[in-house]
Formats: sequence, C-alpha cells, structure tokens
Amino acid sequence: MPVSPEDLVSLLAILTSEQRYQITDSHRLKGGLLTGISATVGGVCGGPVGLVIGSLVGGSLAAWKGKTTAIPLDQYLMDMNKEQRQAMHAHMKYLIEECKVQNFVGLNAKVATDPELKRRFLEVLLCYLKIELQLNVSE
Repeated sequence: MPVSPEDLVSLLAILTSEQRYQITDSHRLKGGLLTGISATVGGVCGGPVGLVIGSLVGGSLAAWKGKTTAIPLDQYLMDMNKEQRQAMHAHMKYLIEECKVQNFVGLNAKVATDPELKRRFLEVLLCYLKIELQLNVSE
C-alpha cells in the first residue's frame, strides 16, 4: 500500500513536533485598513479633530485585534483539509519515491534512521508552506 496523504501528514507532524516549529499569523494588513477607515470616517464626521480621534480609536482597535497568534505546526498539519493534504502530498511525491519504500511503516523507519532524509523532508515542507501557502514559520 503506497504512502497516503494522511500518512505523510502524520509523519511530518511527528517531525515538526520534535523541532517545535510554529506558524505565526499577524494581521498587520487588517489593522492598517481598520486604522485608515476609522481615520477617514472620523475626518469626514468631525473634521480635523475627528481625524485625530478616528486615528486614535482605529489604531487602538487595530493593536488590540491584530495581535500575533502562534499555532504549533504539527497542529496546523493535522487540521489541514483533504485538498491541502493531497496538494502537499503531490508536492512531496518525488521525495517519497526517492526513498523506495512501499508503505508508511517503511517510510517512517527510513526517515527516523536517516538524519539527512529527515532534514530534506523538513526543508521541503517548510519551503512548501512558505512559498505555496504563504505562511510564516518560526522555530
């Protein structure tokens, strides 16, 4: 039985939990938009004083709502939907085929015993997450 997308996600979740990777999600763009909208509304409604008050209120709201959140990468991987898992599996298929294993148990054993292979899997995963999904990954 070949390695399924679910098996690959399980393996990658194990690898990333060992390294303690996290996905950081900051809402800077939303915060800037909120500040701009509230400044504009304040300026239209109250003139120069309204512009200042609108900017202060909008900036405060943006700072409060735009806090950075960190999600463990292994949790993010396990929460991926079926389409995302299949796309990641297709992206990493060449690496799985290089291992020349027939099932998940063989792949898991090979990755666990070969540090170079483990490093390659992590590098390809991080590259996929940063480029394809445009996520911020940190250690």
